[in-house]
Amino acid sequence: MTLARTAVAVVIAAAVGMLPPRLTSHAGVRTTTACVRISRHVAHYCGRATARLSVFPAALFTHGSCTRERVGGVRLLQVRIGARSLGGSSTNGGLPYFSLGIAGSQSQPTLGNVIAYYRSRRWVGRVGSFKGDDDGGTFVAQGIAGSRGRAIASFRC
Repeated sequence: MTLARTAVAVVIAAAVGMLPPRLTSHAGVRTTTACVRISRHVAHYCGRATARLSVFPAALFTHGSCTRERVGGVRLLQVRIGARSLGGSSTNGGLPYFSLGIAGSQSQPTLGNVIAYYRSRRWVGRVGSFKGDDDGGTFVAQGIAGSRGRAIASFRC
């Protein structure tokens, strides 16, 4: 598998995470999000998934789902927890939100990214190491796109 193909899969996964499911079906990517409610330009994810991210030590992200699918032969894991403003706000309207996208096998992911909002602050990172299974996992990410430092995170599906 080429790096370019994997990069495209991660970009698709990131885009899928930003759109409500009814819009993603038009892009030719089927999503299996267990539950999402759209109200007043906010996607509220639901389900039993939870996550923690060390850059926001007081935060426990709750009410979300984990989806697994294949895009172009690449296995993708997408975790979406909390609420995402669909208006493009850099603070996510103060709403807590956690999104993790991993491309490749869980034992050897090729690419991954995380974005989290907590108390109107945003942190974006590139996943460097990942350990997990179908029930959850842990990872280390390095800040990118203006986010500083390193984060350690865990999630449960």
